[in-house]
Amino acid sequence: MKKFFASIFFCVVLSFPCSFAMAESLLQNIEKKHREMLYPTVLVSLEEGAGSGTVIFSRKVKGKFVSLVLTNHHVIKAYVSVEQEWNSAKEKKIDVERRRPVGVEVFEYNNYSELIGTIGREADIVAYDEKRDLALLRITDTERPMPYVAKLYPENKDTGPWIFSNVFAVGAGLGKPPFPTAGFLAGFSKDINGNPLWLASAPIIFGNSGGSLFVYSQRKQYELIGVPSMVSSYGWGTAVPHMAWARPITEIRDFLRKNKFNYVLGDKEEKDNASR
Repeated sequence: MKKFFASIFFCVVLSFPCSFAMAESLLQNIEKKHREMLYPTVLVSLEEGAGSGTVIFSRKVKGKFVSLVLTNHHVIKAYVSVEQEWNSAKEKKIDVERRRPVGVEVFEYNNYSELIGTIGREADIVAYDEKRDLALLRITDTERPMPYVAKLYPENKDTGPWIFSNVFAVGAGLGKPPFPTAGFLAGFSKDINGNPLWLASAPIIFGNSGGSLFVYSQRKQYELIGVPSMVSSYGWGTAVPHMAWARPITEIRDFLRKNKFNYVLGDKEEKDNASR
């Protein structure tokens, strides 16, 4: 009996450091999730409704801060219009595209998760692709950086991600402060234009569009692999939130390069187009 209690005492004594280490590791992981997924997510404020966005770049370039927010084209579609305007050189009316600035709300937190306020920023639409349903916003404030920036899943580093990879969808659903949902990467498909789509079982809802889909990578960090764009539906348009379709990182890279934002990806042309 003495040996039995001595064994229990020995195990308990040894378990205290282990429990403390586990708790510390858990706390560090929670902090990491906040910093790398929740905090870079913003709300795109619109006249009617709201969407989501993710800060993917914020650095000083040529003496000014350049901060870029990735979102869906359909989120900001109403802020792009084409009007006819008289052109004196051509002596006729021509189509002129107008892009109105949109609002971006950055959320501030205390003790990791306690929301304490928001900072409103104005952003210009600097690029969009209707078929890929992607758009890029540039914060007009060039004096201050954005405090948190999401990391993009790099090119030619891993063979994944794969189906069954754990993923997190983060967005400002229903216009609320950003929140995460969890699921798996569930499939690969294409839209009616032939552009790739990735399916995730992490539920999303109206307002999540333009947010982020993250995976924990081999680099021991959470990286953006997609932009949630829509959900499946059945019958008379009944939404299936856990069948969430995202524009994948492969499309995001092509979109950025096509619009000469290569520097976001770390390409060598980095600084030349940053002043756009």
